[in-house]
Amino acid sequence: MKQYFKIILLLFISWNLIIESSAQNDAEYFIKQGITAARLGYTEQALQNFNTAIYKDPTLPEAWYNRGVLYYKLGNFQKALFDMDQAARINSKQTNVFYQRGLIYHALGNDSLAREDFRKTISLDTTMTDALFNLGLIDFEHQNYEQAFMNFDKLVKSDSKNTQALYHRGLCKHHLGRFFEAIADFDAALALLPNDAEIILSRGVAKAEAGYYYTAIEDFTRVIYLNPNYAEAYFNRAMASFNLYKFAEAESDYNMAYSIDSSAEALTGRGLSRLAQHQMDTGCADLKMAIELGYEPAIKYLMNYCKD
Repeated sequence: MKQYFKIILLLFISWNLIIESSAQNDAEYFIKQGITAARLGYTEQALQNFNTAIYKDPTLPEAWYNRGVLYYKLGNFQKALFDMDQAARINSKQTNVFYQRGLIYHALGNDSLAREDFRKTISLDTTMTDALFNLGLIDFEHQNYEQAFMNFDKLVKSDSKNTQALYHRGLCKHHLGRFFEAIADFDAALALLPNDAEIILSRGVAKAEAGYYYTAIEDFTRVIYLNPNYAEAYFNRAMASFNLYKFAEAESDYNMAYSIDSSAEALTGRGLSRLAQHQMDTGCADLKMAIELGYEPAIKYLMNYCKD
């Protein structure tokens, strides 16, 4: 289950309850045409329609908003921000505008302004739970786990079946060292999504952190059954096996992880597993390869165990 920042789709919103002029009618026609074109994947045609709508009536926030959403989806964040600023200037009470601008600020790396817009969104519409979720994600990304936890906790308390919120609250608890509480959240999330490999993996990691290596291995094995190419599952199962002194099994899983993603961490783990089995030549060779890949922790192991 990946973290996400949900986009509000292109839409037409009647914000101005006024008698429409002919120019406004024309502009709204082009907005609707632009939305249809965008939904069908005709990006250039959609942009042309939004451009025409803005030319005919630059006072319609819908035109700026929808063009801004399209620019955002195209990855042109500066143009998206300009358009969303115009929409917010024209109508400062539209929830979607501030929500979408928050996404744009986040994409531009300006999370302080993104937070402001998500908070503004919530102040305008307390039912916009996606804005609260995004506040939690930003705090989580900045390793502010206490604040992130509070945001996800609010979401879970308002909807106990919000799987994303349950999962991310569990991740926060894990980072705060509250492993058993994290496991409980992952259990609750898995009751709703029983075959979500990422949640199962996270539960396994929490179990391993708590010292429950055997049940952690059960989770990692289940993840591998669901996705045989999940390198992280092999890597974590290898670490759990290593901690149980099952060095041959650890070596096998580190080898699988390395064959999938060629990570220096997996190479180091394989090297240590081989050294633990007195395979000095191959173990030291793995550590040297990991160092060549730039993995600095392998240097300490090489110095300690490979004297020759």
